[in-house]
Amino acid sequence: MHAAIRAASIALGGIMFLRHIGRRAATLRILGATAIAFVLSTQLMAQSAAIGYGHAHRAAAPNPFRASAPAMTAEPNDPDLYGGPSDVYNDAPGGYDDGPYQPYGSGTSYSHSSNRYPSNGWFAVEYLGWALDGNRLPPLVTSSPANTPLANAGQLDETTTTILSGDQTVNGSYRSGVRFSGGMWIDPCSNFGIGADYFFLGGDDYDFLSPQDPSIITARPFFNTQTGLDDAELVSVPNQLDGTATVSAGDDFWGAGITLNRSIWCCRDSYYVCGYSQLNVLGGYRHYDYESSLSINEDLTVLPGTTTPLVPGTTILVSDNFRTKNQFNGAEIGLQGMKSRGWWWCDGLAKVAIGRNRRTVWIDGETTNTVPGGGTTTAAGGLLTSSVTNIGTYRDSEFALIPEFRLGLGGNISPNLSCWVGYNVIIWGDVTRAADVLPPGLEVDPRNLPPVQAGGGDEPLFPGLGGSQLVAHGIDVGIMWQW
Repeated sequence: MHAAIRAASIALGGIMFLRHIGRRAATLRILGATAIAFVLSTQLMAQSAAIGYGHAHRAAAPNPFRASAPAMTAEPNDPDLYGGPSDVYNDAPGGYDDGPYQPYGSGTSYSHSSNRYPSNGWFAVEYLGWALDGNRLPPLVTSSPANTPLANAGQLDETTTTILSGDQTVNGSYRSGVRFSGGMWIDPCSNFGIGADYFFLGGDDYDFLSPQDPSIITARPFFNTQTGLDDAELVSVPNQLDGTATVSAGDDFWGAGITLNRSIWCCRDSYYVCGYSQLNVLGGYRHYDYESSLSINEDLTVLPGTTTPLVPGTTILVSDNFRTKNQFNGAEIGLQGMKSRGWWWCDGLAKVAIGRNRRTVWIDGETTNTVPGGGTTTAAGGLLTSSVTNIGTYRDSEFALIPEFRLGLGGNISPNLSCWVGYNVIIWGDVTRAADVLPPGLEVDPRNLPPVQAGGGDEPLFPGLGGSQLVAHGIDVGIMWQW
């Protein structure tokens, strides 16, 4: 009966959270998650009693998972209380069976077990409804009324120009993900534990396709450093040029770690006096990986009504591609605490990872022209990329601090099964994103674009490996099996 009531309460709370997130989350895109393997130490660590531990002669209330747990007044060798002379662990709430080690970041696993021995290990699966703070794009595709002079169409300084794509933040909506975690106690008194975890967030991609509307001229804006004026590359012109422009932006975020846990304080007093409280210090290895991409592509066909020297039927393909990868590896240290009452608990986590962030940038571009009866030519460089200025691969490595915080609330469904909800925040500074490596101010010297001419300046310029702060935050809803 207790289990049914608890399961119903927790299910109702979980449904309310999922409905709340479901109204704002992006479409589920969870990719297959990889299992995390971990190696357990074969050498026992020295046992040490945590501050505040009581022993068997404390008064205790009945175990909530046992109909008639005896009061703790018998002698230590009484088999009715301890399960035999060699069983020194009690199953009352003040004993050593109050729950297994909790790894970083997942829902807490502190619970009152009905087993006579301490829980040895656990495995947990969590749904993540998280959001990243997004990528800020400059104006990338514009339009003007069809009667606009071609010399002024699509330029940002014209009052009739409309921004179709860009000048906005993308990849910032809630997205779905998954986290796996598991671990075991190393010592029989549950003072030392080891755990491993892995999480992955699905993508929140941005995709744009320019409209084929005969009432507008479509273009890609830039600042012409040769003339010192705003300019634009035409994509579609009614009766002269048929074309589309596409913009795609996406990112992925995942992490993994191995964590050691040491209990530094706990209160395992009478169930109705202080419940069960614990404070752990944890440390270990942490890896984070964040990847961002941005591509702008054009697909053009010259029409018979063209007023340019281009041969009707000529097709032109233009692409600009920017991709970045941030890989953090380092140590982490933090504190984790919990407080339980009955079958409910709340828990909190504060930790920081300290290490190196390796940043890599790839910039590429290409233009392909196919002329009827004249063959096909391909050259490196698009509009915002050039073979003589910014195309290439760039890398650096720098010191990084990544704090993480979590608050959670959970409950036990049965002695071995529990579930929870929590809220997480991860803050990663100086992350390089694809939008960060676009030419500053969209400045371009047309002499550096295919076909490259002599005398060009430094634009489009690679701005360097600067970055911006990445904030990941959202809820977790998890379920755990312990044994």
